[in-house]
Amino acid sequence: MKLAASIPTQQRGVALIMAILIVALATILAVSVASEGYMDQRRTSTVMLMDQAFEMGLGAEALAAEVLQQDSDAKVDALTEAWATPITLPIDDGVGDIKGNLEDLQGRFNINNLLNPNGTRNDTLVRQFQRLLELLDIDTKYATITVDWIDANNNEEFPGAEDTVYVAQNPAYLTPNMPITRTSELMSEVGMTQETYLKLEPYIAALPVGTPLNVCTAPALLLDSLSSSLTQNSNDLDSFNTSRANGCFPRINDVKTSFDQDSDFKKLMQDHPEYLVETTIYFRANILVTLGTTEFALYSVLKRNGTGSNAKAQIFQRSFGTH
Repeated sequence: MKLAASIPTQQRGVALIMAILIVALATILAVSVASEGYMDQRRTSTVMLMDQAFEMGLGAEALAAEVLQQDSDAKVDALTEAWATPITLPIDDGVGDIKGNLEDLQGRFNINNLLNPNGTRNDTLVRQFQRLLELLDIDTKYATITVDWIDANNNEEFPGAEDTVYVAQNPAYLTPNMPITRTSELMSEVGMTQETYLKLEPYIAALPVGTPLNVCTAPALLLDSLSSSLTQNSNDLDSFNTSRANGCFPRINDVKTSFDQDSDFKKLMQDHPEYLVETTIYFRANILVTLGTTEFALYSVLKRNGTGSNAKAQIFQRSFGTH
């Protein structure tokens, strides 16, 4: 006791501070370990949910392919058919659901059709695209800018933009000089804003060169772009939608009758007699899987070949991510 009493008060204070620091450090370490463990569990749980959502998305994709194969005997593909009906599938115990719909990509203007199969400019369809841009109140220069974006040469259209324009951007880049695989590539074109792209996006697709247009599913505005003088479809949308609710509308013969006196349409039919169809090969399945707070979006382009029992709907392109 005398020895303990002889320890200076200052030294006892230092010992107490050291003890407090040790306890504090141990507490911080314990909290850090617990926090890291919790975060690891959360990350593992999220990865597992994403994997589950991906597999469920693939299941919905397979269902979409089956629906298209069963519809393969149809002589027309219209928006009143089973494939065009959106679905919602609940997941057991109410933990989420799967929402999906099939979209006819041939009801859109195929950007790659701005070129002929031999890679040269398709003047007839460039003019149609210019009319579509005009109807959307978008500068028509993007038609020739897009030609420069996808053609194989560096000869600048007027108005247009080739490598000399894009290397001056910050950061600098080059034109792909090949057909595009996703319409979002147009966001890289000089002057293209997000607002302009979002206005155009519902009317365009990126499909193989020469893919025809399905008149049964094309929007009224896109059908009107076939002619330089008539806008009867988009000017009377109520009548247009009422007619389309009963099946394929308009039929090819109806379109030809409506635009028969239009010189641009006559030129289109002369140059591309197979451009207008009533059936579709390329569809896109838009799938959204929700599991708790996790969302997973899958976008699958399906190509349907053959008819009847020989029909096959195969994956042509697939992209995915969060919604």
